[in-house]
Formats: sequence, structure tokens, C-alpha cells
Amino acid sequence: MSVLLSDLVARPELQLTVVTGQERLDRPVHAAHVSELVRPGPWLHGGELLMTIGLVLPMTERACREYVADVAAAGTSALALGLGAELPYQAAPAPLRRATAEAGLPLLTVGGQVPFLAVTKAVFAARAAEQRAAVETAFETHRRLTAAAASGRGLAPTLHAWARATGVRTLVTDPLGRVLAAGGDGDGGAGGPGGHGGDGDGVVDGEGEGDGDGVVDGDNPGRDDDGRNGVGRDGAGRNHGGGGELPPGSVELVERVVAGGIRASARAPGLEVRPLGAGRLRGLLVLVGEVGAEARMLVSGLVSLLSLELERRHLAGEPERRHRAALLGRLLSPEVTAARARDVLAAAGLSASAVRAVTVGAATSDEGPATSGQDRAMSGTAPAASGPGPVASGGETAPPGELAAALALAVPGGLVRVRDGRVEAVVGEGLDIHRVLTRFAPGRPAGIGSPVPPHAAHTSLREASGLVEVSRGLGRPVEAGGGDSARLLLSLGERPALAGYADALLAPLETAAPSGDLVETLATWLDAGCSWDETSRRLGLHRHTVRNRLDKAMRLTGRRLDNADDRFDLWLAVRARRAAGDHTPGRG
Repeated sequence: MSVLLSDLVARPELQLTVVTGQERLDRPVHAAHVSELVRPGPWLHGGELLMTIGLVLPMTERACREYVADVAAAGTSALALGLGAELPYQAAPAPLRRATAEAGLPLLTVGGQVPFLAVTKAVFAARAAEQRAAVETAFETHRRLTAAAASGRGLAPTLHAWARATGVRTLVTDPLGRVLAAGGDGDGGAGGPGGHGGDGDGVVDGEGEGDGDGVVDGDNPGRDDDGRNGVGRDGAGRNHGGGGELPPGSVELVERVVAGGIRASARAPGLEVRPLGAGRLRGLLVLVGEVGAEARMLVSGLVSLLSLELERRHLAGEPERRHRAALLGRLLSPEVTAARARDVLAAAGLSASAVRAVTVGAATSDEGPATSGQDRAMSGTAPAASGPGPVASGGETAPPGELAAALALAVPGGLVRVRDGRVEAVVGEGLDIHRVLTRFAPGRPAGIGSPVPPHAAHTSLREASGLVEVSRGLGRPVEAGGGDSARLLLSLGERPALAGYADALLAPLETAAPSGDLVETLATWLDAGCSWDETSRRLGLHRHTVRNRLDKAMRLTGRRLDNADDRFDLWLAVRARRAAGDHTPGRG
């Protein structure tokens, strides 16, 4: 609590007498300062008790008003005039009394037997005592936070202790922004009497202590029955099993911290987001409300304690991750039956009628078989090492085992494993896998297989694995059936060669129809799977018009539409024209 004017006036040894401003003695005093300048404002910071003997101050109405206005504008808490038999004044002059009364600035007098130094020492001694008390309070609060963290009951007791000590609401989320636990009063189900949590303490904990896999649950919270991740669906603001929703304005801050990694933080008025984790980002702390100076002293300690809890849960979840990696191995067996595949998904807590496989490759310098203990654990072949992974942020890469652990937390079912230095996963068709990869594997090559029935997951995995190098060449994740392979192969050729190849086949069409109608119709027909009706629909033309244009194009090129090699040559010419960057009518 700050030192107030009333505290100083109450000390008889200072001989401070209130002349004006009796009703404003609740002002805080941050410092004591002596100045005989008639314009001391530029040398003041605000909150001072300004002392003067009025040596050079003309005691006229105008001079006093200007002096008091200058002092008040600088934020001074009060003005003190020193009195004494050998000093200019033995009582406060009337012009100064009227000026301070008009300006609302408290005017005190200092008795003749009290030097200004005594007042200064009293102010700074009180300030030191105040700061010492704040430090002692912080130590005591930190002790309570530590005791709560050591209780073995997860995140909730620590958040509870923090909320009671500071009054600041907090939420802990996973790296996808899903709320794991919340403490303090607030909207969005963060607790309070009758709130979700049951103890009326304003603390909610959805941690799922039962399986130790680091997932907010009991039964795969944050995940819908069709295998979709609720956060990916609604934009990382909804609670799907933890404790409340992220407050308005915090989603963007969460995104910024996740993008920046373990060393990032973000603030906005009334909001603050801090990363949690020892070496890798395990979660985020969201502070809701203004954090005062005393509470600010405790934030770093709170971050450390919560990080330790998340690291504990991460390590404790290793057996569960190994179990899920083994489940994935069974699902990916070519001999798996439809019934057995459904059983595997049920055991993982994933309900999906169609799944797709994902393969994430290592960075070029990291390509090779997994060698770390955690990598072997995620492949289901050996016990895991216990050390934390290296720092990861933004564009930095993580060892395969660390990446697999992060993905196991992020995707429904947690069916993730490490194999030959790559991370493999099977997810429900509805999951926004691009968002997950952007969050946890930025800059890493990744292939995404086609949606298939669960018992055919191994075929989707083959597709995904084959697309990893395509992804590496394109610099982004690649989905099966997206046409990216052709674009990559064509991009490897020289532009003049591609343009020449396209001209050899398409130039006769462009000469005969400078408007581009023939090339446009041909390109649309090829893109439409050689369907006359679909081409007619896309172009808004009669079916006979489409056929007449294509018949003319075949006469000009000497090719035949019923010949597979000719169709391939024409398709390649259209794609080469697009890859070369020349103008190509039609879709592209």
C-alpha cells in the first residue's frame, strides 16, 4: 500500500500542518523533493511532496497562481512550505493559500524545528518499508503457490492460490488454445458459485489426471464424435472439456505466442499471454485483468510452477503415447479387417467413418532414422528418454519424438508414431489437419493421404509418404489428389522449354481463335475429366458447341480425343503453359 499524505501528517515529529486541501490527504507520496525554482515542473516526475522556503517566489497573486499551476501540472501530490524565525516566512502567505485552494493542491507547512531532510528521510523510509512488505508478501504468496503446485492435484490448486492472492483471473490452455484449467471469477464458465468446478472457488480444472497423456480429458475432450477437433473447427476460442472459454481478444494473442514459441509473450489492455514449458511449448497462461505491481512480482514464479506441472504431465503421458503408437501400428496393418479397425479407433476414443493418414518428414539436415529415446518410444520399440526436447519456436524444427508427442496431444485419438525418422498419424477426415501442421510443424514437409475407410488407412499412408518429397519441393503440405505432383515436376523444367512445348501444340489453336475460346474449351474439358456435360456446364455453352470447338481443335492439332497419348500430350501442354507463367485461358 502506498504512503499517503495523511500518514505523514499523522507523524508528530515531522510537524506537518495542513493549510489547504484537508480533503485531499489520501494522495499517495512517491518521493520528497526540495526546490527553490519558480518553475520546477520540468524537474518533477509526479507524486512528489515538493518542499520550498519560498526564497525567490514573489508572494503576489499572479506569481503564486503561476507557480502552483506549474507544480500541479507536473502531478505533484502536495506543496510544503518551510517556516522558521530565520526563514522568509513564519506563516503561509495569503496569496499562496488562495492559489493552492483554487488549484486543489494540498498546502502543508513544516515546523521551524524540522529540517527538510527529516521529511525526506521519513518519506523514503516509509517507501522502503512498503517495498519490503511487498517483497515479504510476495515470498509468502510464492510459498503458497509452491505448496499448491506440490499437492499433486494438477493445475487447479495453483490457479486457485494465485486468484486468491491477486484477484487476477487466469486460464491455462494447450498449444491449440483449448482451455485446460481456469482460476478466478469471470465469464465463460471460469468458476465461481454454481460454476463448473463444484467447489465454489472460481477454479475449474479439466485436466484428465486419469491417463496422464497430457490431454484435457477423461474421454478425449476437445474432440467431437466424428473425429474433428473442435478448436480447429471454430477457430481456437471454444472450450471443449477444460474450464471456460478464452476471453474476447485473447485468441489473437494466443496465436502470436504460439507462432513465436517458448520465448514469446503478448499483451493487450487487460490481457496477457505467457508461454509455458521448459524447453518446448507445452501450453499457455492467459492473465485476464490488470496485473498490479505486487502481482507482477509473482508472474514469473507462477509461469515456472505451471511449466513444471505441464512437463510432469508430458513425461507421465509417455506410456499412453506408446500405447497409442502401438494401436496405430495395428490399424495400419494391411491384414486389418473392417471390424478390427473399428475396434482400434474405439480404443483410441476416435469415432470416424473415414480417416486419412499424415506423414511429416524431417528437415533436410535432420533426415534419417530416429535415434533418441523418445523417438524409439513413439515407434513402440523402446523405453523413452526422460529429458526435455530443445527449444522450438516459429520456424525451428523439433526432434521427431517431440513433434510426435505434440501431435498426439493435438489430434483426436492421438494415433501418432515415429517411423524411420518421420512422424506418421491417422486422423478423422473432418480434422483441419492443415491448421494443426501449421501450428506444430511449420516449415516441415508433410504429405496428406486421401480419405479412406478405417481398414484402408495403410493405403492413405502410402499416399502421404509418397507426397513428403513433393511437399519439400513446394514448401508446404501437400494433399493427395491436389495436382501438386504435376506442378512440382513441371516447375523443374526451364521456362523457355515449357513455353516452346506448349506453343508446339497450342499455337495453331490460338492463331485460329485469338480470343482463346479453343484453348479454354480444351483446358476445361481436360480438367472436367473429359466430360462433355460437365464442360458444357462450366463454360455455360451448349453441348454441341463444346463438341464443335473440340473437333476443330483436333483438326488443327492433328490429334484425337479418343487417343490416350494424345490426350496426355494436350493436358501436358496446357499445364506447361500455366507452369511457364504465360497467359492461359480457362481454369488455373
